[in-house]
Amino acid sequence: MKLSDLQASSAEETNAFFISLSDVMILLCVFFIMLVSVSEVDQGSFEKVRSAIRGTTEDTLVELSEQLNALVNRDPIISGVSVRLAPDGVRIDLETAALFDSASAVLKPGAVDPLLPLLALVLKTKYRLDIEGHSDDQPFYQKRGDELETNWSLSGRRASSVLHRLLEVGFEPERLRIVGYADTRPKVRVEGLTGDSLDGARAENRRVSILIR
Repeated sequence: MKLSDLQASSAEETNAFFISLSDVMILLCVFFIMLVSVSEVDQGSFEKVRSAIRGTTEDTLVELSEQLNALVNRDPIISGVSVRLAPDGVRIDLETAALFDSASAVLKPGAVDPLLPLLALVLKTKYRLDIEGHSDDQPFYQKRGDELETNWSLSGRRASSVLHRLLEVGFEPERLRIVGYADTRPKVRVEGLTGDSLDGARAENRRVSILIR
């Protein structure tokens, strides 16, 4: 074999090595980009994409949302409850009028009973739950002994009451978290609304939302 043939063979092997190395580096870069992208995507949005890629909604928040909706809308319909798949997870919105008396954070007797089939379904999963208290935009101030009750404290105490009911149902404490948002995250914007439209929007905004994520 001529020296020139050996040099040509060596050059070809070297080029093949660097081409393979560059392919590996590109794949690693793509992998890390995907990891960063997924970490910034909300859970609900991620599981929609995952369902599309897998071609099935089995064992996803998409499937859970469909199952919960079926329970809510079956005959008889569970009133005061709505389920939706949001970007951050599955949301079960509960109208506070069905749960509490006005300005109260004490659950009405049996108020949660219609929700037990939904809670039993969620209990079988491993998802975490945020229990969020929300008020409307009307300022609320009430003295409770030496403490001042406001939209902030009322929304938080209502969320806490629902959380304790979930503990009684069997949810593990480490799966639960409460937060009171007062009127900072309205479900319906009230700007420009008057009369019955304004009253209806405020009623929707007064809610306890269970976020499954």
